[in-house]
Amino acid sequence: MKKRVFFMCAVVAMLVACGDKEAKTAAIEGAEADVIMLPDSTECVKSGDVVYVDMDAMFKSSKIYLKEGKPLEERLQAYEKKAIEAQEDLAKREQGLVYEQNRLQQDGAKLQSDYQKGLITTLNAQTKSEELEKRARNIEASMAALQKSIQQEGEKLQQEEQQLAEESAVLQNRFTDLLQKAIGEINADGRYKMIVNSMMVIDAADGLNISSLVLSKIDELYEAGALTESVAE
Repeated sequence: MKKRVFFMCAVVAMLVACGDKEAKTAAIEGAEADVIMLPDSTECVKSGDVVYVDMDAMFKSSKIYLKEGKPLEERLQAYEKKAIEAQEDLAKREQGLVYEQNRLQQDGAKLQSDYQKGLITTLNAQTKSEELEKRARNIEASMAALQKSIQQEGEKLQQEEQQLAEESAVLQNRFTDLLQKAIGEINADGRYKMIVNSMMVIDAADGLNISSLVLSKIDELYEAGALTESVAE
């Protein structure tokens, strides 16, 4: 009876990893407020052996995140809140039943003690015993109903969790697809010998960060329906 239902979302890499970056937040117009600031595209290096991009900043600043990622993130937060509330409600119901069980045991022990001491008649003892048995059956039925609720609620939350995790993975794949297309177009002439993720960069000149350039192309492709075309192909 000590089961607990508590299905929390597994950490979604792209949504959770796209966290705060030091000194990289800035407000922009309308719905695009609170996104991460990227260097101006005019500051990007025009050519070089090795350049880098800030994947987290690009994702958090991209149009695909604003239109698809942010609503999904809000749904994830709502799910987490609902899962916590469900756990607390079921735990409260279980505690109430445990309390009733303890009271039943105490009342049963008192009845037996009173009867043995001759404080109540046999008829009264039988009547009270029947009442205790009825309470015991009711508690047992409530326990069974609670167990069923725990199972059903757990399955429901698990299904929702899996759906959200799948949607998060799809969103990440969609962004990755746009990223690959964008880099393919930007580096079609081979101007960059290597493009790496900023997580792998220990130190580099600011001008080697081409995130802004790549993000502009990502947004352009997204608005042009590049992902839809990929599906059609």
